[in-house]
Amino acid sequence: MERPEIVELFYSALLEPNDVEPLSQFLSPRVEWILSAADPQTLGEELPSNAIKFSGTEGFRQLALYFRDRLHVISGDLTGCIPHHHLIFSFGRVRLQTREVGRLAETNIAAKITFQGSKIIKCQIRISWPLVF
Repeated sequence: MERPEIVELFYSALLEPNDVEPLSQFLSPRVEWILSAADPQTLGEELPSNAIKFSGTEGFRQLALYFRDRLHVISGDLTGCIPHHHLIFSFGRVRLQTREVGRLAETNIAAKITFQGSKIIKCQIRISWPLVF
């Protein structure tokens, strides 16, 4: 499977935490997941102070549950993928449930995914401001 196809699996599993199994074979046992809000104060920082970290396959499950339970992400779309050597830069949109019943919010998501062969070894995810962690 090509790396962009693996990234599609990643987005699918991230947005549907019960569907992690197809992605599992493409995860390094010690894969590192880093989630942070992207705003002008953290733009460009490798590891902003507001970052949340998870590790391994179980860490991915925790990350996906964080998206669903804490950020209230209900759906999303991968809109682009740019391969560059061992990296893939991906972009998308996520829709979140707001506190107002029946009202949704939409924001951007971007990820820098580092591969070693066909295994993901690191993933840095940024969600556009104004989300607060």
